[in-house]
Amino acid sequence: MELRRLDDYQSWQVSHAGSTILIDPWLTPEPITGSFRRIHSPGFREIRDLDAERLDAILLCTAVNDHTRPQTLMALAQLTPQPTACGPQAAMRKARQAGLANCRTMRPGHMHEWTTPQGGRMRATATRTGLPLGLIAVGYLVEAWTSEGASAGRIWIEPHQPTEDVAASVSPIDVALLPCQSVTAVIMPVTAGPSTSARAARRSHARVVVPTATDPQRDMSGWQRAAYRVTGGSSSLQALLGTGLTVLTMASGDLHELTGTAS
Repeated sequence: MELRRLDDYQSWQVSHAGSTILIDPWLTPEPITGSFRRIHSPGFREIRDLDAERLDAILLCTAVNDHTRPQTLMALAQLTPQPTACGPQAAMRKARQAGLANCRTMRPGHMHEWTTPQGGRMRATATRTGLPLGLIAVGYLVEAWTSEGASAGRIWIEPHQPTEDVAASVSPIDVALLPCQSVTAVIMPVTAGPSTSARAARRSHARVVVPTATDPQRDMSGWQRAAYRVTGGSSSLQALLGTGLTVLTMASGDLHELTGTAS
């Protein structure tokens, strides 16, 4: 199984045995606007850049506009056959409005599984997000197997609030995609910081931790910077984890190949 970063924010591609899934894809050039602001930096992947034999699923963590991008979903809806969109109910409403006909509402514990073109299998399981974002968001455990039934890798993505209980339930993990910077909107915690992610990484027995949603304040306006307090970073997370667990910082387009030895 392969993990590829599609932009410098939080879009991901997971591929195995001729099958691909996208997680929170933002593959079109329009900026994110509103209460949160983000502009694509050079090097982000577009749909035409995807190294995919077949796109089977789109996993959306939440309907919030920095995860669910209408123009990207409209473009993906033009593919034949259409991929299956998975995510919370509000995200599925947006996916249907964008023209995606195959939508599966995912709550924690719900699974979506399929056979890959080369005879293997892939499965996405929605995982619980810590409060308060857990009211509107989920994470995902993504697993793959070879045609012989051997594990091809396990990825846990939790871009907001990883919890130790969920981390223990998905253990062991090859790659944990976790926040490395704490973001607080006025008084409401949005993403966890290094301490929480370090504890979750240890409980998941992750082999590698990849930071997601890095540098969230980069493109914010003055009032947004005042409203969103950001602390921590990749170096802080690595310091907490020590030398026994690697924090892998991936740039747009970078590829990480999983060996599947975590299971």
